[in-house]
Amino acid sequence: MKIQDSILSAAFELFMNLGVRSVSMDDLAQKLGISKKTIYASVETKEDLILQVIGNFLKLEESNIRKITTASSDAIDEIISINRHILSYLRVMKPSLIFDLKKYYPECWDMIENTHLRFIREVIEQNILRGQQEGLYRKDISPMVISKLFITKSLLIIDEKEFSLINNDLYELIMQLEKYHLYGIVSPTGQKQLLDQYNSTSLQKKSND
Repeated sequence: MKIQDSILSAAFELFMNLGVRSVSMDDLAQKLGISKKTIYASVETKEDLILQVIGNFLKLEESNIRKITTASSDAIDEIISINRHILSYLRVMKPSLIFDLKKYYPECWDMIENTHLRFIREVIEQNILRGQQEGLYRKDISPMVISKLFITKSLLIIDEKEFSLINNDLYELIMQLEKYHLYGIVSPTGQKQLLDQYNSTSLQKKSND
């Protein structure tokens, strides 16, 4: 593995476990067993390091989501599988990481908000179109409008002003958003599938697998 790849991999692990602001370049150097001078030969500043780490992570996530979309059996399976994938890394993510990026590293947050969330919105829109074609989602909803609403609600639940994680579990908030979204868009056929195959217990279990 190239030294730069090692640096980005170690930094990602530290950021996920400890948050962004609390990790210093000294911490990273100690974890890797190298000097800060070696680190600065690959990255210019801590913000540059964060940008590279987040950029790589988003590219990987987009690739993983495309694979999920291709492998899913139908629209409901697709959206639940994507949600389960997201929850898998939220379990190990320090909650303060999101807040640190928004408050102290706005350029990094802008990359997430303007690039990755646009990608997610497009995925949701295509999922709704797919569900309508499969007869699992209602025909009287607008894929464009609902996908935008989904992203807006997703941003709302990670807003510490609205939902402080001191009093709310991010995992539970996302599960509630999933149920709110699905039960609002499914057709009678889709609702039957949810009740038969993806009822509340199954959703919880599938997300915990």
